[in-house]
Amino acid sequence: MTWLNLVELSKLHKFSDVLNQIPRNEKGWKAWFDKDAPEEETLPDGYEVSLNTFQKLLIVRCWCPDRTLPQARKYIADSMGARYAEPVILNLKETWEESDNRVPLVCFLSMGSDPTNQIEALAKQVKLSCQAISMGQGQEVHARRLLNQCMAQGGWVLLQNCHLGLEFMDELLETITTHESIHEACRVWITTEVHPKFPISLLQASIKFTNEPPQGQRAGLKRTYVGLSQDQLDISNAPQWKPMLYGVAFLHSVVQERRKYGPLGWNIPYEFNQ
Repeated sequence: MTWLNLVELSKLHKFSDVLNQIPRNEKGWKAWFDKDAPEEETLPDGYEVSLNTFQKLLIVRCWCPDRTLPQARKYIADSMGARYAEPVILNLKETWEESDNRVPLVCFLSMGSDPTNQIEALAKQVKLSCQAISMGQGQEVHARRLLNQCMAQGGWVLLQNCHLGLEFMDELLETITTHESIHEACRVWITTEVHPKFPISLLQASIKFTNEPPQGQRAGLKRTYVGLSQDQLDISNAPQWKPMLYGVAFLHSVVQERRKYGPLGWNIPYEFNQ
């Protein structure tokens, strides 16, 4: 596959001789390819100075598909500015403020990304009730009751795991878009795994977000500390408190980076969440 990628790449003028250069400098290319992060290393055969960031992205994509995203972030940073390549820390309060009583908020789930605790904490912060229900067989009746109560009296309803209750999603959208009177404080939160049969019309009408752990130690630590209040940071005067907190946050960020391996290497389950 790599060679076929390079054959296609050689059709571009800048890489017209790449198929001849690789056999001539096989050791140099292999040494570059074997690096842990080849996109950070010097490209062989003078390509380091002759290519721009996008052209380097092309050659990284051909040789090392698994390193495409880091190089793509470098390209975005060079083209648009570093702030566009920085991971965005989810701010649920800002997301809620953008919504209204007829716009659902849909969270796509992945390992370690369940936002239930954060949504309930935000509801408590803004002094609104939040009633949650996990969807599944026979849960439509209870979800319908909670939704009607929310529309009449205000508050939030959190429908969890809606990929298990897809039949109710079309009814939900029709209800919140056609119902004559909906309380101003009413909000519908939805969590779901990615599913090919999830209604497109509901996605188009909603605010969509995900809560995936950010990549990299710096972003992981930032996310942990964003979730801490000043009161929590100052809860103890002991000199060991803040270094201990930092140590736990650092370890958690390391573990989050291992989530792609699942439970491999752990003797107890780790939920990969905050």
